[in-house]
Amino acid sequence: MISTAWDAGWFRSLPEFALAPRRLRALAFADLNRAGRMITLRVIRHDRNEQLLAECQSDVIPARGEVLQLDTTESDGTMSRPSTMWRIVAVTMHVPSLHSSAPSDGRPLRVRMVEVSVLADVSLLPALHEAAEQVLAESRM
Repeated sequence: MISTAWDAGWFRSLPEFALAPRRLRALAFADLNRAGRMITLRVIRHDRNEQLLAECQSDVIPARGEVLQLDTTESDGTMSRPSTMWRIVAVTMHVPSLHSSAPSDGRPLRVRMVEVSVLADVSLLPALHEAAEQVLAESRM
């Protein structure tokens, strides 16, 4: 199961206005998908090994900077091991070009696959520490 940090409630401490754009985007995309237009969401590890971590049907497109929580579950829905947290560093939408042929079932062309590249959330700590030091150095000037 893939849930974004939004679903996990990680952003509850942020003011409501900070969440409005993502909330509106998620609601608008969900309305489109009620007609059965799910996308394939692929989660790929973005470091030394470009490893596929997850692939599933989704009705939301996560944004860069959000955190995904990857859960490993048994067939009955119980957790089989601890969840892992991954930060999204890139989102790639596979969009059909104007030269693409319409599907044989008569449906219009549409985005069917979205890939997100992720880094383990702890791997961002050195970069965040460096950025914080830079902000402190600039504030001392």
